[in-house]
Amino acid sequence: MKKSLLLIFAFLLALTAYSAEPQVKFYLEDGSVKSYNLSDIDTLTFTNKTEKSQMVIHYQKTKEAYYPPYLIDKIKFAKDSSKNDIFSVYISGFPKNYFVAEIDSVIFYKTEYPAITIGTQVWMTKNLEVDHYRNGDSIPEVRNDSKWVYLATGAWCYYNNDPVDGRNYGKLYNCYTVNDPRGLAPTGWHIPRDAEWTELTNYLGGESIAGTGGKMKETGTTHWLSPNAGATNESGFSALPGGWRLDDGGSFIDFGGYGSWWSSTEISTYFAWFRDLYNYNVYISRNHHGKGNGYSVRLIKD
Repeated sequence: MKKSLLLIFAFLLALTAYSAEPQVKFYLEDGSVKSYNLSDIDTLTFTNKTEKSQMVIHYQKTKEAYYPPYLIDKIKFAKDSSKNDIFSVYISGFPKNYFVAEIDSVIFYKTEYPAITIGTQVWMTKNLEVDHYRNGDSIPEVRNDSKWVYLATGAWCYYNNDPVDGRNYGKLYNCYTVNDPRGLAPTGWHIPRDAEWTELTNYLGGESIAGTGGKMKETGTTHWLSPNAGATNESGFSALPGGWRLDDGGSFIDFGGYGSWWSSTEISTYFAWFRDLYNYNVYISRNHHGKGNGYSVRLIKD
């Protein structure tokens, strides 16, 4: 019997490898799991337009498509005129169709990040790691050095193209990504402006005052190189040294020693402000550099 389901609390959906009777599984926030035969499902209607989740469709082995649930009207499982099983995602009334036989997985996952209040500001306490814009468009990963150098559009990479370290330190983004009108941050958050970085550093003591940077750095040498001078993490900002990628040659440098974060404030067509923290001193520095460099990103609440 066909069913109509309300997708209210589910945060992850896994579509198993296609078979004669594939399963659709919903992993709910209370820890329970609900399974349905694909042929038993007619329509999934999205009633909670949340920004705190994301749907990604993995298909044809190497391709991915991203859909923020708040953009989705419904999802339908049906057969076309040739009796092929079709997975359809409706946005603004228009369907995007996928052959079920080509889908590897469909996953809902949370995009919520931990945050902390510092003065009157609310900052996320992890570096950003999204690979899609707010509207669901994919941000390209660029591994090749020469391609990175000549970019004039948004892109991301992991340091040394290593996703293992990236899970801890987040992605590196060029500034074209930061200021793309499609939005890098989810609704309710934004890339900090230069003035907002200054407000943060002033609250912690001032940019030129010894110790301000130490109040922002994660303590110890698990992630920071020794000596990680003066690190107390008094603010709770928990800064990590993700290093950066040069727009001149595309090489990676300073992993473990430097943490660099973009602001959204541009100086010119080619330059924007950012902030630096170091393992060898207790300061935070305000600098500007070319938009093609790859730096970490932190978000601040609207």
